[in-house]
Amino acid sequence: MSVNDFVGHDGAHLILHGRPWQFTGLNVYNANSRDNCWYSFNGDDLQQALDASSVDVIRAWFFQRLATTPDGRRDFSKFDETLGVARAHGVRVIVTLADQWGACEPGGYKDGTWYESRYRDERPAGLPSTYREFVREIVTRYRDDPAILAWQLVNEPEIMDSQSGPCTADAAGILRSFVSDVGGLIKSIDPNHLVSVGTAGGGQCGAVYRDYDQLHALPVVDLCEYHDYGQPKSALPGDQWNGLGARLATCAALGKPLIVGELGIRPHQDLAPDAGLVHRAFVTAAKIDAGRAAGVAGTLVWNWKSAAQGGSTVDNFDVGPGDPLLAVLAARASHQE
Repeated sequence: MSVNDFVGHDGAHLILHGRPWQFTGLNVYNANSRDNCWYSFNGDDLQQALDASSVDVIRAWFFQRLATTPDGRRDFSKFDETLGVARAHGVRVIVTLADQWGACEPGGYKDGTWYESRYRDERPAGLPSTYREFVREIVTRYRDDPAILAWQLVNEPEIMDSQSGPCTADAAGILRSFVSDVGGLIKSIDPNHLVSVGTAGGGQCGAVYRDYDQLHALPVVDLCEYHDYGQPKSALPGDQWNGLGARLATCAALGKPLIVGELGIRPHQDLAPDAGLVHRAFVTAAKIDAGRAAGVAGTLVWNWKSAAQGGSTVDNFDVGPGDPLLAVLAARASHQE
């Protein structure tokens, strides 16, 4: 095994096998589900998704609950299976370790107290470890696996008193302290993989405007992230303070790559009442191309849905077999393996 087997970065560019690398990808957030995260997923289901999409990268939830049996015992077999299928397809995996919104894990929405102390002190019901203990465990287990592109601390972290409440006092400081601690723990165990915070990038509490810059300036953070929803006709969505253009400028100055971790378009709601899947594919292609030209290192579309679950629909973000958007992703994939 060589260091070149792992994804790295040179300034704002991702590097794979010693060469600059831009990827296309697909969120398959429930890839590790055994009926405990949306719908059940097995190795054959993931193979079908990867065969249908021909992407370079998937992003999936690797939460403690998904590696724990109903009677509270640790079981990494589902994670092993997912990483094995990805490896066999030459696909890299962004491993997301928790969710801000509490989907597919106990505890619900993560408020400011979770980021201040509960992540290291609290063992959620039915789980054997705290979040921090689990991070140590999973990183130790997979630190030598080049199928992993990056460890992502939390999907869309924000520091609020409650889901409908105000920003927690010193939200930016709390988030930086959390990232310094957990990112530092990962780096102390694993020198091979990149670390991403998982920010949505649109001005959420703790990462508003210059707070985002200071957060991603931390030495334990390797990747910047932005989630693209709601402005399908904009190549660089958002405003001058919290938009994709501003985030790209910040991260270029920091010498760190930026990825669009989620890009979602609902044809009927976001484009036109009569828009179909072909229209969505055309718009998405234009956004990916414009983002790449501006410096985006990789884009992951939200979200795979199997044919058995209904596949693509014109009134949701879902992408399934036969969707013309998959051809857009395949045409722009690097296939650098």
